[in-house]
Amino acid sequence: MNSLSLLIISCILSYVIAFVPSMPRAISSGRLNSQLQMKVISKKEEWVPVLKSSDIAAGDLVPVEVDGVAILIVADLDGKIFAIGNSCPHLGTPLENGRLGEGSTIVCPLHKSAFSLESGDVVGDWCPFPPILGPLVLGKLAPPEKVVTFPVRAKGQTVEVFVDRSLKERFESKYWSGLLDAQGKATGEYY
Repeated sequence: MNSLSLLIISCILSYVIAFVPSMPRAISSGRLNSQLQMKVISKKEEWVPVLKSSDIAAGDLVPVEVDGVAILIVADLDGKIFAIGNSCPHLGTPLENGRLGEGSTIVCPLHKSAFSLESGDVVGDWCPFPPILGPLVLGKLAPPEKVVTFPVRAKGQTVEVFVDRSLKERFESKYWSGLLDAQGKATGEYY
C-alpha cells in the first residue's frame, strides 16, 4: 500500500472512532438495557398566549419563542393570523426576514421559496433564487419540504398558539452523554 492509501484508511478509522457513538449500539444489542432507564417524556400540548392582538396588524411578521421553539406569528394582508415555524426548511433561514407573497404565503428571504401559511406546503418553485444556481444546485441540496404550522387563535385580547410544551425536553432526552459530546443546552448544562 502506498502512503496515500494508508492516510485515507487512517482518516476513515479516526472518523469512525471519534464520531460513531458506541452507546446506541450497546443499547440496541440489549447489553445495557437492564442498566439504563430511558426517560420517557409525554407530550404536553396546550394553548399558549404569545402576544396581544394589538401587537400585530395586517402584513406583520412577529417572531416569538415558546419553550425553546421559534415560532413566527403572521398576519396576512387580509389580517388573518397564522403561526408557522420561524425557520425555512431548506437551510434554516429565519422566515421573520421574509416577506408576504401572493395569497396567504410567506417567501423565504434567501432562496425565495414560498410556503402556504395555512398548510406549510411549498407553493411554486422550490429554491428559485439565485437564477440558474438556485434551481440547479441549491434546490438539489434538500428535497422540497413544508414549513411547520401551528394552530392559532385569538382569545380575548391575546393571540394563542397550540404547541407541545415538552417538545424541546423530548428532543433533548434523545441525546446521550459521551466522551466526545460537546452539545450544550440552553441552560448552560451539557447533554
